[in-house]
Amino acid sequence: MTKAIRVRVDETIQSVERHHASLQASSGDVPMWLPTNTSERIGTDVSLLQLLMTWSQKQTAPRLCIRGALKKDADVALDKVCDNVVGLSAVTLSKSVLSWDKKDIGPQAHKKASQRVDEMVEERAKFQRGSSFAVLCFDGTSKPFPRNLYYASGDVLSRRDLKALFNKRLKLAESNSARRDRIEDVATRLGVILFETFRNTHQWARTTVDGVPIRRSVRGLLMRRYRQHPASPGQGLETRHEQDAPMAEFIATHIEQTGSGGVLELSVFDGGPGLVRRSRGMHDLATLSLADERAACLACFDKHNTSSGMVHRGIGLYASMRELDQLGGFLRLRTGRMSLYRNFHDEPFREDTPTSFSDWPLQDGQPNASVAGTVLTFILPIPEV
Repeated sequence: MTKAIRVRVDETIQSVERHHASLQASSGDVPMWLPTNTSERIGTDVSLLQLLMTWSQKQTAPRLCIRGALKKDADVALDKVCDNVVGLSAVTLSKSVLSWDKKDIGPQAHKKASQRVDEMVEERAKFQRGSSFAVLCFDGTSKPFPRNLYYASGDVLSRRDLKALFNKRLKLAESNSARRDRIEDVATRLGVILFETFRNTHQWARTTVDGVPIRRSVRGLLMRRYRQHPASPGQGLETRHEQDAPMAEFIATHIEQTGSGGVLELSVFDGGPGLVRRSRGMHDLATLSLADERAACLACFDKHNTSSGMVHRGIGLYASMRELDQLGGFLRLRTGRMSLYRNFHDEPFREDTPTSFSDWPLQDGQPNASVAGTVLTFILPIPEV
């Protein structure tokens, strides 16, 4: 019997990589077990989204099992599942959904997920409240272009309108005027990053390298504010992320000696071919050495490097790095077999120099599994005062 993938409540980026390795080593359909909720950690939800997309695209009929949900209380459990981006995506990407007692709750689950997508478009979803905001685009469904990110014409919102979206959401999340001023100061740069990276998902991540629409995929963005809580010893942001060392080191740099401070996560994600498959027009990365794949991946961040062949384009990732450098931020990239990061606080961006990234620490010293799509996680320091 094929071993199931069992997602835990307290996943980290590193533990999600173990699931990827298990999935890559499997054959045949693999059921996915999901809790009704997961703990919020920087970069973890989008890592789980990438796992879901990699899993669903590998399956003949993706089968989801929800831990803690019994048929008699399925409606209550599905409310919890669909109130977070991971659960909502898992249900939408699945062909069948089972309860803990192995009963078919698929019709209920898909109806609930559809309702949550409608609420998301109206910005009434629970994952769009307070300091959290997410928008999901489910390609292959009737709702691939939510108006939070698209005009009625199907075009991605302009840079100006995305900046306005940021200002609106960040101001709703902040009551302190000094912090609002600081956030407004970076909103323009955030708008550039979002516009360039999300537009890339629209242009390149909705089809295979052959131009065939991808059936099971989700694209979108996730924005969350994380604050340090000095009143909770041992529960600081850097401690919560200690299993993901590069991230913990960056966070520790921006937590003030008083224990105050915080960071903003902006993640843009998709389930497309990924940077190198798209740029090289190839389906199977196994024919490419890891060194060549790394070089091809980094080349995607060079100015005017684009798979469109039009030299006046191809500035999206390059422009995002330039803006991130001005904010003293951090970037993690996961695509294909590459897991990379760059701390712009320690390694400032330089115009017209070769792009450089560090390798994310390998899980158990093993090569990274190949994943679907691309995840870009930007972390920005936001002082409390």
